[in-house]
Amino acid sequence: MNQPAMRFCTLWLFLILLPISNSAWGAEPKVQILSPKDGNRITQDQKTILVSGKVASEAARSPNVDIFLVIDISGSTALYAGVDLGDAAQPDSLGSSGFPRPQISIGGFGLGGPSPRNLRNSVLAAEVAAARRLLVQLNSQTTRVGVITFSEGARLLQPLSHDFEQVRRALDDILRAGPNGGTNMVEGIRTGISELMGLGTSEKRTDAVKVEFLLTDGFPTLPIGGGRRMAPEDINLTINAARLAGKAGIKVHVFALGEEALSYPVAAVGIAKESGGTYTPVSRPADVLAVVENISVVGVDYVQVVNQTMGQKATQLRLAADGFFSSAVPVVEGRNQIEVIARASDGKTGRDSITIYYQPGTQKSLELEVFLEKEKNLKLQVERLGKSQEEIQRDVERGRENSLGNSPRLPPPTEGPPR
Repeated sequence: MNQPAMRFCTLWLFLILLPISNSAWGAEPKVQILSPKDGNRITQDQKTILVSGKVASEAARSPNVDIFLVIDISGSTALYAGVDLGDAAQPDSLGSSGFPRPQISIGGFGLGGPSPRNLRNSVLAAEVAAARRLLVQLNSQTTRVGVITFSEGARLLQPLSHDFEQVRRALDDILRAGPNGGTNMVEGIRTGISELMGLGTSEKRTDAVKVEFLLTDGFPTLPIGGGRRMAPEDINLTINAARLAGKAGIKVHVFALGEEALSYPVAAVGIAKESGGTYTPVSRPADVLAVVENISVVGVDYVQVVNQTMGQKATQLRLAADGFFSSAVPVVEGRNQIEVIARASDGKTGRDSITIYYQPGTQKSLELEVFLEKEKNLKLQVERLGKSQEEIQRDVERGRENSLGNSPRLPPPTEGPPR
C-alpha cells in the first residue's frame, strides 16, 4: 500500500473512533472585552479609544482556532483576475518593484480581460492577496495558520503555526513558484484534515476550532480526469473527503473564483455542504479580497460597539474570522460606558460592557494609530476593485442562487496543458 493510501486509511480509522460532540448552538454567544479593562482611566490626545476583545458562539468551547489555507495553484490560476491588484499580493521583501518572474501566458487569452503579462494580476495573486488579507486580521496568540497548495497533488508549505511571518513567507513562495498542473482538490482537503487532526507534521491541538479555507478557480480534474476533465469519480472523491472533514469537526469554507468555477459548481457546493462550511462564489476572482473575511469560524457574524454615554457607535470596526474584534470608539471627557453586542449565526445575541474614564492629554495612542492605518490599507484594497463591498456581496448572493440552480452536468475536456 502506498503512503497516501496508508495515511488515508489511518485517518478513516481515527475518525470512526472519534466521539461525536453534542455542543449546543442555542446558547447566547460569549462576549469578552479584553482592552481597555473596566474602570481604566485613559489620558490621550485623541478623543477616540481602541476597544478590542473576543466573541464566540457557545459551540466554540475554546478560544483556540486552527486554520489551513488550502490554495489552488493549477495552471489556470495564471489567468487574469479581472482587475489590477496593485501591491496587495506582493511579497513584502520585494517592495513595489514587481515579482521576479518571467512573463507568463496560457494560450494567449485570459478570463474577463487581457492575458496577464506576469503573475501580478493573476488569479493566483488574488488567492494569495486574500490569504494575506485574512492573516493580517487574525490573532496570533490563540490562532494558528498553515498553508497547503494543490495542483497535481497536494503540498504542505507551512504546518500550523503562531508565527504569521513564517506563514507570509510561505505565501510569498507560492507566487515565486507560479501555477502548474491540474486540480487535485481531494488531496488538498485530505492533507488539511491530516494536519488539523495531528496526524501529519502540525502539532496536535485537541481543543481548537478547526477549519479549511479552500480557494480555487476551477473544479476537480484529478486523480481520474488527468488534469483535463472533471470525471464523476473526481467529484465523488472530493465530496467524500469533505464529508470526512465534517465528521472530524472540520468545516471547509470554499471560495469559487471565476466563471469556470461558477459554471460547474457541483464539487464546490458539495464540499461546503458536506463539511458544514460556506460556499462563496466570486464571479470576478479579484473580488475575493472583499469577501474573504466575511466567514466566521466561531459562529458569530455580527458585532456592534457603542458608547452608551454618547449614544454613538464605533467609527471603525473590524471583526476577524477567529472572533477577535477591534474598534475605534468616540469618547467624552469623564465617564464613558462602552457596550459590545454580538450576534451568533443562529440569531442569539450576547453582550459585555465596561466603564472607562477619559481625560484629554498630549500623548497619542500608538495602538489606535496602528489600527486606523491598518483599516485604511484594507479599505484601499477594496476600493481598488472598483466596486463597493455591498455590490460585491450582492454578486456573491446572486452567484449562490445561480449555482444552486445549475444542472450538475460535466464540462467538456479542456485543451492544452492540465489546469
